[in-house]
Amino acid sequence: MKSLVNVALIATFALSSAAFAADGEKKEAQDPDRLICKSEEIVGSRLAKQKRCLTKAQWAEDRRIQKMAIDRAQTARYKNN
Repeated sequence: MKSLVNVALIATFALSSAAFAADGEKKEAQDPDRLICKSEEIVGSRLAKQKRCLTKAQWAEDRRIQKMAIDRAQTARYKNN
């Protein structure tokens, strides 16, 4: 009976520590100041790549600016005709 209680306690502690680790990873993933590095291809080259390191917030802003530029280019094409 004692061994069953010990096993239950060990399992409880193991699961609770895993839950705390998952919470820490979620908070870290949501941190806007976390540095993220990506390898980007250089236009005009088949093999060359460039490494860019920005924070999560900077990547989001870069993505937003690129989307706006694409939207503007697509709508300008139809306005000129």
